[in-house]
Amino acid sequence: MGPVTEHPDPTLPASASPAEEPTAAAPDAGAAPEAAGGRPRIAHPWRWLLAGVALGVLAFIAAATIPVPKVIESPGRTWNVLGTVQSDGQSTELISISGAETYHARGALRMTTVAVSGCPGYPVTALDVIHAWFDPDEVVLDRDRVCPESVTAEQQHEVEQAQMTSSQDAAVTAALMETGLADSMVLTVRGTSQERGDGVFKAGDVIRSITPAGGTTTSPATYAQLQELMTTIAPGAEVQVVVRRDGQDVSLTMTTLAPGKGSGREGSLLGVMLDVRANSDVSATFSLSDVGGPSAGSMFALGIVDKITPGDLTGGKDIAGTGTISSDGKIGPIGGIAQKMAGASAAGSRYFLAPASNCGDVLGHEPEGMEVYAVSNLHEAVKAAEGIAADDTSSLTTCQAVASR
Repeated sequence: MGPVTEHPDPTLPASASPAEEPTAAAPDAGAAPEAAGGRPRIAHPWRWLLAGVALGVLAFIAAATIPVPKVIESPGRTWNVLGTVQSDGQSTELISISGAETYHARGALRMTTVAVSGCPGYPVTALDVIHAWFDPDEVVLDRDRVCPESVTAEQQHEVEQAQMTSSQDAAVTAALMETGLADSMVLTVRGTSQERGDGVFKAGDVIRSITPAGGTTTSPATYAQLQELMTTIAPGAEVQVVVRRDGQDVSLTMTTLAPGKGSGREGSLLGVMLDVRANSDVSATFSLSDVGGPSAGSMFALGIVDKITPGDLTGGKDIAGTGTISSDGKIGPIGGIAQKMAGASAAGSRYFLAPASNCGDVLGHEPEGMEVYAVSNLHEAVKAAEGIAADDTSSLTTCQAVASR
């Protein structure tokens, strides 16, 4: 209650001088002013206390129930790609190989995941965010960095499943090329860019050869060879591309396209989207559902290599890792590596293979007792696993070494 301001009554005599005024007793800070009629009104401090408690309860309920535009990443599940999973109540190999002899593999090659909350269908609240701030294994991100609000849960799921399928296909090709069970790739046109348009390539065309005007004919045996060839051809150059279409060779003439600004690519482009697979009868299937994204590609490829080569790649040890993979074996960066290392450590892994391009995110976040090695391609990952198996890691690259370059 605020202070009371008195207003003099002009009908009364003027106030006495200070010497004549009786001295009033100091008001009691805890007393309430008298109500009309002289009856005192008793204050109830507990009413203010109850009001504060009620407001606090309402604020807590709001913090615990109202979604906020944040995403929380935390350590997710891990799977041993050499092991089995439960499917329809039955135990099934996570990776099944057909068309080649396979070998029993001990130990573990553990793919890692990040549990993501805050995307469509999995809202988070302010209370969740506050809890995550105090958990060293969790990180809070703006939602638009991970899953924009304009994307529905169904669309997000479709994208992640497509990424997972693509990573599995690339892992098979990379593993077969690494082990020598394939020595070339089949480059099949899936679609064309807007700049190329329709009417030249058709979906299903298999690229056989490329001849620049006045130049030499090249038959790219791998995707890497095709990329290298295109760096030597200028944008706007006329080329003849021979494709296999409906069982016959068809010659197509076109001009090459310029790479997009800021792409960092040299040379030119054909303007096609390709499906790339190994030229081999060996195939692999993956029994893993409800997991999406491309980051398990490197561990899928390592698992295939271990299954189709004699001996144990791991030496019976538990090795975890992460990283995207391309059909030519390059291992690329991923998100949430700190959470993946934490999840691997909790699952019992003492070793972790990290993309070299992620080393900046690795340093300072390594779990206690875990050895982390940097790899840039599948061949390096195989050599790292072999070094760990042999208890000889002296030649392996650490993230500290990468950072000091």
